[in-house]
Amino acid sequence: MNPKDKNNPKNKETSQGNVYDRIIKENAQSIFIPLLERELGLKIKSYKALQEKITKTIERETDFLYQVTLDEDGIEKEVLLHIEFQVEDAKAMLSRMVEYHGLIYRKYQMPIFHVVVFLGAKKAKMRSKLRSDEIFEGFELINVYELNTEELLSSQIPEIILLAILSNHQEERLEGILRLIVNRLKKVASSESELHRYINQLTILAKLRKLEKQTIKILNQMPITYNIEEDYCYQEGLKKGQEWGIEQGIEQGIEKGRTEERQLIETEKEQGVLELLSMGIIDKQIAKIMSVSLEFVKKIREANKDNI
Repeated sequence: MNPKDKNNPKNKETSQGNVYDRIIKENAQSIFIPLLERELGLKIKSYKALQEKITKTIERETDFLYQVTLDEDGIEKEVLLHIEFQVEDAKAMLSRMVEYHGLIYRKYQMPIFHVVVFLGAKKAKMRSKLRSDEIFEGFELINVYELNTEELLSSQIPEIILLAILSNHQEERLEGILRLIVNRLKKVASSESELHRYINQLTILAKLRKLEKQTIKILNQMPITYNIEEDYCYQEGLKKGQEWGIEQGIEQGIEKGRTEERQLIETEKEQGVLELLSMGIIDKQIAKIMSVSLEFVKKIREANKDNI
């Protein structure tokens, strides 16, 4: 199978992961900052987003790297010995050694003993130790799945209420949880536009648990206007669908006659309708997205009712 093939399952999985990653990143500021304050007891007065991308192509070649066996009071211990030779008194040496440590540990997963041998004809002034507040000792772990659903729902902070969809609630309670989330959001939202923003974020989070069908169904049943066209995934899907359709139309239009082209377009429309049906989007919206008749959508829904 061609690794660049759009139908390659691995490529589809990667693409889906990238979409979710983008969705979460674009909503993280509004959704997850309040969670960090709540769970870690932080009081964040202000924050500024920094450049996210960190170069992955760091090329560092160690002077010497050995796997050695130490004798500690008769007990053997396997470690890595990393030695660097330095002629200049480099202020950045400590930072470089931190980089080395991360790269070496990631590859070998072993304790590392670092040594710098300074060969300059003067007293070295470079720092050799990190301060206590510079040392990486691990990270705080917040497992959203383990958060208490009732506590999240009782919050007065909309972003915290939203996270109830990701908590460890029983499957049979899903419909009730969704209704409670929406009702709580209606109470705490300061405006109609703010409520719509939270509803959109709810559908985004629901996708992480593959609950988008149930969520959209409940939203359509409740007295609240949910505009699927404002949904992030809807917009992404529409954009990709348009690009894919244009690309396919050009390729197939050159190679085949008009009759075959019409058949191909018909098949593509059916596939597009089926995909949107599987997402739980209502027939009227699908007809508008795919530029087909409502009867066409209903016909496909009926023919595939056992698989949707």
